[in-house]
Amino acid sequence: MRVLLSIVACWCFAAGFAQTKRVYWAEDSVRIGDKAKLTILVKHKPKQFDYNPISDVFICDVSHKGQMLWKPGGELEIESFKDTTYTSNGITYWKGTYTLIAWDSAKYRLPELWMSWKDSTFSFRAPNLYVGFVKKKVKDGIEEIPIEPENDYWRWIKKYWWAIVMVVIGIIIVILWNKRRTIKKSDELSLRERTLQAIQQLRKKEDWLHGKTKSHYVGFSAILKQYLSSRYELNLMERTTYETIALLKIKGLDREIVRRIEVLLRESDMVKFAKTELNDMHIRSSLFRLEEIVTELSPLEIPE
Repeated sequence: MRVLLSIVACWCFAAGFAQTKRVYWAEDSVRIGDKAKLTILVKHKPKQFDYNPISDVFICDVSHKGQMLWKPGGELEIESFKDTTYTSNGITYWKGTYTLIAWDSAKYRLPELWMSWKDSTFSFRAPNLYVGFVKKKVKDGIEEIPIEPENDYWRWIKKYWWAIVMVVIGIIIVILWNKRRTIKKSDELSLRERTLQAIQQLRKKEDWLHGKTKSHYVGFSAILKQYLSSRYELNLMERTTYETIALLKIKGLDREIVRRIEVLLRESDMVKFAKTELNDMHIRSSLFRLEEIVTELSPLEIPE
């Protein structure tokens, strides 16, 4: 659990950094030779903050139409870089803007950018930039219009991956926490409460109404023997009815209680081994008598 909480803390820190930084294009699709503006916006700018802008050109990975693999060597010419710090609504912002020009039609993926943040260094990527044109026939000839970005189904996931991870981790923590609470709650139940709960579950199944009377009495006798074994520190699960009654007498149980226990065990044996058929009223009465025995033999429980 400690390891899981440590992982969550790390993700929370990374998510917090992601929420204070935004990298975006003014337009993610431009014509060849047109200027493209890339903005880096930092919210809550700390005192210990540093960003060294790239000069001259970005060496990008590029992908041309119809090609699946990235090819190195694409260039985005850097015309200028300007940065400024300002305050809005009591929050300090830092804003840096690149003005870029591309002379080749392609999809450009910029390299990782690095930023120093409170004695730590982080890398981040800008979204893809689409540069080029498509030709369209018109009455007076051919007109060039900006290229349309291709569908990128992973774009949203890439941008908000930290949020998805946080949601998944949150779900895992909730599941583990509920499981732990369920186990803890079960452990806190007394022997009497656990046994009465098992009897109630057996009653709700009503196996005898579905032709499973033998199965019902297998569970019935198991609940009774498990209770007596735990209550009197005996091992009765593999004992016969005769042996069980003999051991209970040695423990000094009241004769009338022992007799009632023996009646219930004999009924179970008749159904399990002699295939005796019992009616609905008799079976429900047996469950009621079993609850009475458990209640009488259990120590007095005083609520805290």
